[in-house]
This record gives sequence, structure tokens and C-alpha cells, in this order.
Amino acid sequence: MNYKRVFLDANIVADIYDKNRPFYAESREAIKILLANKNVTLFTSCDIITTLYYILSKSGKSEALDAIIHVNELCSVVEFGNEEVAESCTLMKKNKNFIDLEDTILYVMAKKVGCDLILSNDKGFVSEEILLMRSGEFLEKS
Repeated sequence: MNYKRVFLDANIVADIYDKNRPFYAESREAIKILLANKNVTLFTSCDIITTLYYILSKSGKSEALDAIIHVNELCSVVEFGNEEVAESCTLMKKNKNFIDLEDTILYVMAKKVGCDLILSNDKGFVSEEILLMRSGEFLEKS
């Protein structure tokens, strides 16, 4: 598989830092494979950074900050604003498949930066124009 630009959903990012999450091992292995390919750029959303801190700081603030620093080194953090929010709301109004605002914003952001894969373990995540895979599915196809 020849992916160049991969968008990581919040659950994938949280998985790789929290051993108690059910997809910890799969997500870590998927990220290792992606990072081994020097032609791949990883992306994530700016709001995922604060979500990750919230989740991980319950176990320790220093470890949470270390994880944030690591994500910031591994990924290009994509910002969103009025334009992406408006586009997401319009998409949700026109297309009933898009029911979750956060996921729809992430989808719009992934399109904005030209991603060819979205990695998410959220079974409800919808992606109509970009390939979407769960971490286990990615491992099976790698």
C-alpha cells in the first residue's frame, strides 16, 4: 500500500499512548508501519491534542505532556476554523450519512490537506471520498 498523507483520528492517537485501550497494540503497530515509510506524512487535528491531554492527564500530567510532544513531532497538526465548520455543517445537512460533527470536521480537514487515508477505530466514522481503515484492517492489508 502506498499512502502518502494519512489522517489520524483521536481514537488512534489515544490508543498508541494508553495500554488499557482495546486497540492499543494494533494502533501502535499501524503507526510503526506508517512511520517506517519515509514518504508518509501523518496528520491530526488541533483539537485532538487537547482531547489527548484530557484523557492521558488522568494517569499523570507529565506523561500526558510527553505524549503531546511526541504527537507534535510525529504529525502535522491541522487547524480548523470558520470555513471548515461551515463546510461540515453544510455536508451534514445535505448528506444524512454524516451524523457526527467532530468526525465530519475531521473528514473535511483530511480532504483539505489532501489525505489518501483516514485511520480511525470509530465504527461510526464516515468517509465518502477518502479511504477509511481501522487499525486492524490496515495491519491485515500491510
